[in-house]
Amino acid sequence: MERAVQPLQNFMIDKAGAHSLATTVWGEAVRLRVSRTQTNGAYTMLDYYAPAKFGPPRHVHRQDDELFLIVAGSVLIWTPDEVQTAEAGDTVFLPRGKEHTWKGYGDDPIHLQVIVSPGEFECFIPKIVQQRLTAEDIEALTRMADEAGMDITGPPISDTELAEYLAAPAWNRSEGEAL
Repeated sequence: MERAVQPLQNFMIDKAGAHSLATTVWGEAVRLRVSRTQTNGAYTMLDYYAPAKFGPPRHVHRQDDELFLIVAGSVLIWTPDEVQTAEAGDTVFLPRGKEHTWKGYGDDPIHLQVIVSPGEFECFIPKIVQQRLTAEDIEALTRMADEAGMDITGPPISDTELAEYLAAPAWNRSEGEAL
């Protein structure tokens, strides 16, 4: 006699490979590991992948705090006050309301484990994929960002900016000195 499978009430396990990747035409890919509906709106956990040297536009999450665990690759993290690098094994916290962006450097693709709280961002990349948007669909991408609780505030870090930041010591603009 077969029994109906009941959802677990006390814990859950996300099996590797249980879900497919939502992949944009420019190579960003996300696998939802834990949905905000599974955490009563507390957080979302994502597996995030991007090509080497990729970086999103400067942006602000209105409601979401972000926590990145860098699994693979190297990234430069930018805020108006500080620029630092992070590599595999490093953890980065970006609070809600803080303008930021990042850009991969080196030859390795980027892989991040991302926890977003409370998780409005979880729908962003799947909607881009579902609507088959390209990087040139600025108006639609801006609308999707707004629906995901983000404001696009500027362009991605350029290759020239990246080279300048990597050549300079780590710095903190609010203190006006190297870290």
